This record gives sequence, C-alpha cells and structure tokens, in this order.
Amino acid sequence: MPPVSRSTAQNQPPPGGEVSLRPIVLPDRDAVAETVTDLVLDRLATSDGAFLLGCPGGRTVAPTYRALARRADEGADLSRLVVVMMDEYVVHDDAGIPRTVDPGLSYSCRGFARREILQPIADACGRAGTRAPTEVWVPDPSAPERYDAAIAAAGGIDLFLLASGDSDGHIAFNQPGTPRESRSHVTELGEATRRDNMSTFPELTRLEMVPTHGVTVGIDTIAASSREVVMILSGEHKREAFRRITAAQAYEPDWPATIAVECKSPLLVADRAAAGH
Repeated sequence: MPPVSRSTAQNQPPPGGEVSLRPIVLPDRDAVAETVTDLVLDRLATSDGAFLLGCPGGRTVAPTYRALARRADEGADLSRLVVVMMDEYVVHDDAGIPRTVDPGLSYSCRGFARREILQPIADACGRAGTRAPTEVWVPDPSAPERYDAAIAAAGGIDLFLLASGDSDGHIAFNQPGTPRESRSHVTELGEATRRDNMSTFPELTRLEMVPTHGVTVGIDTIAASSREVVMILSGEHKREAFRRITAAQAYEPDWPATIAVECKSPLLVADRAAAGH
C-alpha cells in the first residue's frame, strides 16, 4: 500500500490500551476513500487474471466506488475487476422458496452494484477508451453454499472491503450471535439491521417495507476466503463500531464485524469523526 502521510494519518491505538488491529485515521471520508482506492489499484496492478473485490452495498464504501470511477476516468485499468457482493435481500415465493429481490429495486444489492459501482466505471472507461469490468457476483439463496465454492474455485477474494453496522455490528447480513464457523447462508434480519438500512434508502419509510431476510457470506467466508481485508469506518455514527473493533482481540459474536481482527492482512481505515479524534 502506498505510504500514508504522517500529517494526515494516525496509526496509533485509541485511549484505553493496546489493540490487535491498529487503525489508520484520516481527516475525512474523502481521504479514506482515496487511500482505500490507492490500495485497490495497487493490488489490482500487481495481480494476474480476474481480481475479486469483495464489496458491501450502502453508504460507507460509496465514496470509494466513486473514487474508483474517477481513477478509471484518468486511465486506470479496471478491466479485470470482478465485483463480489457480500449479500442480497431475499423474499419467499408462495411455495416458500427463497429468491433475491428484483434488481430494479433501489435497495437491491445486485442493483446497487450495477448502478453505483459498475455503471460509473463503465462511463469513465468509455471516456478514457479503456475496457470496463462487467461481472457482478451475488449469492443464490436457493443454494448459498455454491457461493463459497465459486469463490474458492476462483482462488479466493483478493481484497475484501468491509463495513460495520452502526448499532449492532452486523457485517454483511451476519446478525449478532452468528457463529464464527458460518458460511454463506440465508438469515433472518434483526430490527436493528433493518433500521440501519432504512437510513440508506429514504424511500423505505416504514420498517415493514424492509425485507426480513437476506442471503449473505458467512463469518468464516470472510475470514477464510480473503487474502486481505479493509474495514472502513466513516462518520460519528461509527464511533461504537470503531471502539469495538479496535478493542477486539478475537471474534466477538455480539459484534460480528470484529471478525476483521482474525482475517489475513487486516487494515482498518477510519476518518476522525468515527475515531472520535
């Protein structure tokens, strides 16, 4: 990873003692996005073949996705990028069979990947005269175990971008209490997770409008299938997540995002608002 300026980053534990995952703290979410984008492009440039980028939907990583599009406008080669989404909302048909929601819905993770990640990159590649990436992977709720198999067959996820739920520490759709050994699965979503996601999609004005189930990578999928992970935290509303993750020594089931400390080559990048600096 390119070095981070000492004038803008603080690679030190917060007050209260030692941590197992030392954070890089930057001035604001835009600085976080640029630093994470530098890392993605560095790893992409030094890899061969398809580059699997694990991606959450939502607000936290959106500035990084926009920064990737800006870099594509400047000529960065993103053609080998494969967007591997962490999760997707699920509904059940009349026979009780789970299926993913219509990608045309604003809160669809597949739709988010197409609209907010790949389309801006494709537009930028068109202007720059380079080849755009096209692949989006989403787990299938009718056979979630196939997602883990597909990731393994591809050699694993090269870099997984991670985010933590504000109020309950969910990661992807893994709810508090999710076992450490969990693999990709369909899960019922708790009220805290559903309320967190209401703030991402303003058209979801009532809790009953938010789907009650999702299909998600598991905790062990993240830890075992990734070569490298970056936990991204921005904004005052992420202060509890920052505190919990930097204090964790191992996975804590009541705050699933603490799995970051058990991953290979973990990095936490936060802005000052999240770090409380």
